[in-house]
Amino acid sequence: MAAEPQPQNMAQRISTVSFAPSRDSKEAEDSDVENQHNGTSTEELHDASTDGKSEEDSEAPHTTTTTTLVPVNYRATKAPKETLQAVYKTGEYKAALPLNLLMVQSFMAGIYIAMAGHLFLAVGGGILGGALFPTGLIAVVLTSAELFTGDALVFVASVLGRRVSFAKLLRNWTVSWVMNFAGCLFWGYLLAYLSDSLEDLGKVDFAIAVAYKKSDEGWLSIFLKGIGANFMVCVGVWQATCAEEVSGKILALWFPISAFVILGFDHCIANQFFIPVGMMLGADISISHLLFQALLPATLGNIVGGGVMVGGVYWYVYDSMASSKRLIAGIREGLLKSSRRLSVA
Repeated sequence: MAAEPQPQNMAQRISTVSFAPSRDSKEAEDSDVENQHNGTSTEELHDASTDGKSEEDSEAPHTTTTTTLVPVNYRATKAPKETLQAVYKTGEYKAALPLNLLMVQSFMAGIYIAMAGHLFLAVGGGILGGALFPTGLIAVVLTSAELFTGDALVFVASVLGRRVSFAKLLRNWTVSWVMNFAGCLFWGYLLAYLSDSLEDLGKVDFAIAVAYKKSDEGWLSIFLKGIGANFMVCVGVWQATCAEEVSGKILALWFPISAFVILGFDHCIANQFFIPVGMMLGADISISHLLFQALLPATLGNIVGGGVMVGGVYWYVYDSMASSKRLIAGIREGLLKSSRRLSVA
């Protein structure tokens, strides 16, 4: 007998389990034809065959077949160029968000980072604190919240790829930075300070020491640590975009995020939680020092580390030539329209 041809569609049968023997379809057809010649219907034969069976036999389980289908072309990750296209789509989505949704999603991102910072303080920092900090970034990615540092990657790449305007970049960065700060202050004041959580854990002095450490470093030191922090954050975000499954996204985020925390780098949104909480608990840090000596250099460093060194680099590697061709084509089209208008005039 010739081998049965394999299915040619997008799915492949990998297992078929039969729990009771079934009659071959050809034999069933022959039997039905013979019964019709004898003047006996299949239904009558079935009724006759069941008359002599006991009630126990009639309740026997029916034949059951289980078939599992798996896509042949399934891939757990995207290719790098496909990842950049996914980043572009994310940028277009974020650029089109109404202001109220952008504010709410940015506020929630601040809460997630403050939650992770609170956890870091609760366990006393160190390797354990670094290992637990990614819970905040995982929540940001899986809820599509608007985190300023992640948006540095998305919007620099999308602007260079001519998918969103520079004005949309400024809108997103301004709103996300301010509302991230609001979310951090909300969590810090209500759940870290008023709740006496850190006092109950005996971590007040540690929280104050972290605030001083994050604010008293030199401007250049904070700037450079900001580059390192968001470079690692955005590498994690890029890898999470590559992954198709939630488990893959979590693993892709976990290690680079843990690494930047353990290395002591400066993430401007995390510092929006650490420093104000230390101030609430007694650290002698002025608001102007917080804004201009601590958060400003960290913010600029984060833009360079995530926006330029990840978003800009991978735009250049995977799309710069195509974008340049689109730009040149746009310039030529504009010049052609201008020349036509002049000739008509």
